[in-house]
Amino acid sequence: MNDIVFYISAGTLAFGAGLGVKGMFDPMWAGRLVRLQPENGQPEGYSEFRATFGGMFLGLHLSALAFMVFWGRDAGIAACSVLAAGWWFTALGRFLSYSMDSNTQHSHVVRSVAIEVIIGLAIAVWPITSLLRL
Repeated sequence: MNDIVFYISAGTLAFGAGLGVKGMFDPMWAGRLVRLQPENGQPEGYSEFRATFGGMFLGLHLSALAFMVFWGRDAGIAACSVLAAGWWFTALGRFLSYSMDSNTQHSHVVRSVAIEVIIGLAIAVWPITSLLRL
């Protein structure tokens, strides 16, 4: 069982790193994914997509995966827990935006919140089950 949840968390981290690679090399895709575009078509906006939705995603997910694999159980649990919390707080921020901002599209928010909560859970499944076995 522990091997299965390890691979679920590791696979989800690899998926997040893959999103980062895609965002880094295809910033227009990242912009469409988050429904943003550079102001007045300025190329500097693509730099932001590459940095935030590329480099940040790649670096965080790949680092957490490296902690899981190379630095031991406790380091892996800590890294995965922090990254899972980041996904959950992203969902919370999106939910607050839907609740407080006008003209937010309901179906997009619900779908995005669900995906972010699920990704957070998939990353956290190994740390949670590891801690329960203490």
